[in-house]
Amino acid sequence: MRVFLDTNVLVSAFVSRGLCTDLLKIVLGEHEVLVSNLVVKELKRVLRDKLRAPESVFEYALGIIDHVEVVPNPTAVASGPEFDDDDAAILAAAIESEADLFVTGDQELLAVAKRSPIAAVSPRKFMELLRVPRDSYPSTPEGDSEPRVSEQLPEGVGEKAFEFALSVIALCKTLEDGREGVLARQLLRVGTSIGASLEDMDAGTSRRDFDRRMAGALKKACETKYWLRLLDQPGIAPEINFEPYLETCLELIRLLAVARAE
Repeated sequence: MRVFLDTNVLVSAFVSRGLCTDLLKIVLGEHEVLVSNLVVKELKRVLRDKLRAPESVFEYALGIIDHVEVVPNPTAVASGPEFDDDDAAILAAAIESEADLFVTGDQELLAVAKRSPIAAVSPRKFMELLRVPRDSYPSTPEGDSEPRVSEQLPEGVGEKAFEFALSVIALCKTLEDGREGVLARQLLRVGTSIGASLEDMDAGTSRRDFDRRMAGALKKACETKYWLRLLDQPGIAPEINFEPYLETCLELIRLLAVARAE
């Protein structure tokens, strides 16, 4: 199912441990997430300028957005007295993208959206439609209470990170004697740090420590992707196929992003 998420849903997912966090995890794992360019712009503005979110939260949010479908702003927007131009543009983008469902926590926008060609629901209604047990998310308004969480590292992530580190070590040994040796050392540093951040995560870590280490692993994975992309540029190391390494790195980023959204 193609699910278009409004800005307020994403903001709630990134800054609080509530219903929208669970919703984002489910949509990332089981459906197609859609946002528009305007939603991305609003998300950055709200997180950085309005809420002054920590840099780790901002980077995490951008990491998630980097792996969803960002659709263009709409070609035509029907304005009206019920909502402002930005809300109208977001709804129009959801309609033009042929999303199956539009999810928003804005009650005024939701009322207008329900009269449009697209199916629209609130975050809570979305969870009810998926029949997620009510006791698995707060009964109070989103963001007002702390959901039950698990500090268990998702199965397979640690081992995948360890195997990736071994492949990075082998790759860097191949590169270290050439002119790309400087880049290889940067890649070795971050590529092996992903798994190091995850080691012994199941050994009774606190929620705060879990979040800190998961954020660190995700940051290192994104940094690893950067060095791999740089090495993959024409003329730098033409004898090496970096595609398998990039694919594994992107898979790790996706797994870590989904796991951190729990």
